[in-house]
Amino acid sequence: MQDEKKYSWLSYTSYGLGILSIVITLSFFSSLIPRVLMLTALCLLVISVSISIIIGIVALCKKNEKKSLAIIGIILGFLTGSSLFLFIGFFWFITPVHPN
Repeated sequence: MQDEKKYSWLSYTSYGLGILSIVITLSFFSSLIPRVLMLTALCLLVISVSISIIIGIVALCKKNEKKSLAIIGIILGFLTGSSLFLFIGFFWFITPVHPN
């Protein structure tokens, strides 16, 4: 009975931050966030993605932890982070640079 695996706060936090990053990204892309709060939303997104991935990896390393929520949190973090990176990189690439 001691070796029973269950979810802990690490798995729930990783999963919750992954969902939060998806919600922030969708509201970021659909312009639901006012212009004033764009930088704040971008910083919050970077923080939530990185913490979701780190906490998910810590949850995967624990012995008595179910792994499914942590894996989903890591996948959501990577998907959100890579989509945002590609989106910002694309606009940085197509924006012309005009030296003064």
